[in-house]
This record gives sequence, C-alpha cells and structure tokens, in this order.
Amino acid sequence: MSDFCDTLVLGLGNTLRGDDGIGAAVIQSLQRHTLPDGVRLLDGGTPGLETVLLLQGCRRAIIIDAADMQKAPGEFAVFTLDEVALKSGDLYQRVTVHYAGLAEALALGEAMNLLPREIVIVGVQPAAIGWEIGLSAPVQAAITPVTQTVLALL
Repeated sequence: MSDFCDTLVLGLGNTLRGDDGIGAAVIQSLQRHTLPDGVRLLDGGTPGLETVLLLQGCRRAIIIDAADMQKAPGEFAVFTLDEVALKSGDLYQRVTVHYAGLAEALALGEAMNLLPREIVIVGVQPAAIGWEIGLSAPVQAAITPVTQTVLALL
C-alpha cells in the first residue's frame, strides 16, 4: 500500500521481454526531468492484481504499458478508463499486454472503491514481446515522445 500521492506515474512491464519493458524505460526517462510536487514515479514491473495496491492512496494515476492496439510498432495512444472500458472477462476490451494483471486489478479496485479518481493509460504498440533484453528500434524511438506526453499530462 502506498502513502498518499497526488499523481502516480506507473510503468508496467518486464524488461526481460523485449518491448514489454517500455514502461520501465519511460520511468527512467522521466527521472531525468524536474517533476511537479506530489508526483511519484514507480517501475511497477508485472504485479498482477497487486497493481490495485500500488494505485491506492493516489488522486491520479498515469500508467505506461505495452499495448496491442493493432498499430505500427512504437505508435502510442492515451486512453482514460472510460475510453478503454476495461472488462476483466472480455479479451476484446483489454488494451495492455498484461491481460491477467491490469484489467483484473482495475476491475477489483473499482469494485472495492480503491482506484484513483483519474486514471490515464499510455499504451505503446510493441513490435515484439519475447524473451530478450532491450526494446526494438521503433519502441526505443517512442521513449522521448511518450515521456513528453506524460510530462504534458502532469
């Protein structure tokens, strides 16, 4: 469980799984910037249902994750929860590649009234999610524009 924060910027993913490491890469990029007071950066890894505990106590959350959106690798999009309409039982409504984690965690958090008032998801289309270290060239190139987008959201 986290202490109160105004805004949590949460990078999800596994750095050992290729482009799934985009969340951690953006968090590292954001660490080189001056952020507004009340902003907390967290490389959340792949926590599954525990994601709801990471979000608890924050007014707002910005989640960065690899997302299969049928776009070109490296393209990204910003969604609110209402726009994504995540439903834990509907594979077609899931956005990020962490199907069993983020969708269910957000559904659980909503049911328990533990979610931040505002949640924004920044999804980045991966080129490859495999057992390899490092991002593909198009996803690597997305780090700076995604970082700038998150900074603008802050």
